Amino acid sequence: MKDLRTLFLLAKRHTLELVSGFTFMLLQNYGYMKSPAAMQQALDEIIGSNEWAIIWPQLLWILFYTMLTVVSMFAMRKLIISASRKVEYELRAMIYRKLLAVDMAFFQQHETGDLVSRCTNDLNAVRLLLGPGVMYIPNSLSRLLLFLPVLISLSLPLMLTVLFVLFLIVLLILTIIPHLRPLFKRLQEYVGTINNRVWQVVSGMTTVKLYSLEDIEIDRFQTLNREYIRRHMAIVKIRGFFWPFFIFIFSLTELIILRIGGQQVIRGELTIGQLLQFNVMVAHLTFPVLSLGWVMTLIQQGIAAMGRINDILDYPVEDRSNMAALNADELEFTAKDLSYSYPASQQVLPKNTEQTVTVSSTLRADGNEVFGNVLEGVNFTIQSGQIIAVTGTIGSGKTTLINLMSGIFKPERGMLFINGMDICDIDPASLAAKISVVPQETFLFSRSIAENISLGIDGEMNLDQVKEAARHAGLAKDIETFPEQYGQILGERGITLSGGQKQRTAIARSLLKQSPVLIFDDALSSVDAKTEAHILENLESLHSFKTLIIISHRISTLKNADIIYVLDQGKIVEQGTHEQLLQHGALYARLAKMQQMEGAILD
Repeated sequence: MKDLRTLFLLAKRHTLELVSGFTFMLLQNYGYMKSPAAMQQALDEIIGSNEWAIIWPQLLWILFYTMLTVVSMFAMRKLIISASRKVEYELRAMIYRKLLAVDMAFFQQHETGDLVSRCTNDLNAVRLLLGPGVMYIPNSLSRLLLFLPVLISLSLPLMLTVLFVLFLIVLLILTIIPHLRPLFKRLQEYVGTINNRVWQVVSGMTTVKLYSLEDIEIDRFQTLNREYIRRHMAIVKIRGFFWPFFIFIFSLTELIILRIGGQQVIRGELTIGQLLQFNVMVAHLTFPVLSLGWVMTLIQQGIAAMGRINDILDYPVEDRSNMAALNADELEFTAKDLSYSYPASQQVLPKNTEQTVTVSSTLRADGNEVFGNVLEGVNFTIQSGQIIAVTGTIGSGKTTLINLMSGIFKPERGMLFINGMDICDIDPASLAAKISVVPQETFLFSRSIAENISLGIDGEMNLDQVKEAARHAGLAKDIETFPEQYGQILGERGITLSGGQKQRTAIARSLLKQSPVLIFDDALSSVDAKTEAHILENLESLHSFKTLIIISHRISTLKNADIIYVLDQGKIVEQGTHEQLLQHGALYARLAKMQQMEGAILD
């Protein structure tokens, strides 16, 4: 029941609907109970008198109880199913809010396809638990409790027969059901694996086409599909057993009732009408009992699904209530012996492979297990108004440094400060408002290009401001060639744009935000030298930002910076102006010479 605690809390908000639904459930079952009694009286009266007129009152009662049953059934289903849909809506909103609130470490621990599966397939399983699962079991129990005194009063031997059959069915269900939940959990986890594979292939369709991987991907998907079928068949065999077995048991019960009941009629212990009443009431019990097997599988599936959803809902979120807001526009960044290692829980390791993966890890001061340092002993001060450049070898920690400065990841306390405040004590939302980052991997939504540029801007989009930002990013001329210009809808992830156009769209987005700190994380790598020079020239003329931080491998991008930091293996190995670093003759000078030689060769 631990997995269902969230559902109970949400269901409490709809107590009135649920209580009303259960009230109509009792009225429905009351109608089911009284209608056979009216049939019994009508049949016995007509057999005794042979006059049709005598049964008209009973026929009217039968009609009344039938209408009571129908109306109550409709009201019951509407109220309970409506409550379940509202709980589903609220649960979906909770999941979405939580996904937006968790840190980036969460998304490094979970694959995209698996998260989509939890938000769709698992949520649907929970909805079925809330609807049929909540409705059918109380319905069956209330009907049995209402019918029990009447059935006993009609014939104790027949009632004992029915109770024995019900006992066998309940015993069977209690024996089989515990084995279903782990099967459902394994199945739902595998649905996440399949969804993730489909998402990866669709997202990387260009690569699939370029390397003619269609047949290979079909074989891989078939392997996944066969495993899915194998796991599903284990459940199908159990679920498929319930209905035939229950129908057989109830058919056998009908024969026993006719045999014993017939003898009681012959002996005068039962009237024909009473035997009919007993049979009809047992028939009314048949479907609820038959559905128990199906409902119990829904419940087990729903509990397993809710457990997977709770993995999202229970993920810890940083308490921001006591965090300080960053109100100043003049920002000074200070790193004091800054070191960072990605926690072991954030590492994405191979799954379902036979390889042995050996990874060394250590225990950090805060108790988190971590792998080797990505940054180590980094010290710097970046003052407001400066243009800072960061370069270095591949994998030297440049992007990690930017992720720490922008609050995407958190260092240990006492290592990184903004205006003298520890970054761990600053509200991430207020920090994000002060910093615009153009990341290496540009993500564009399937919306118009104007909407993509204005992303993150409060209030209505100002098209003139969007055009101005596009002009400064060197994108305006490209947009004017589009059929719909700024209203042009981009494909998923901006697939209709070139790499350079994507980067310039992201640059325009960051310029429109007008944050005091602007960070380019290798954001000019896909544009040509002429466009790069145009963008940098425009940036120098802008006054919407105060501090510019550029990560790049291109010396032409870095040379005008006030300070250039050179990273190697997570450490700052050089710092200074372009001329100072060239004179130093170390790593930066070698990179510059190498690029100069490459340029000469290309020329």
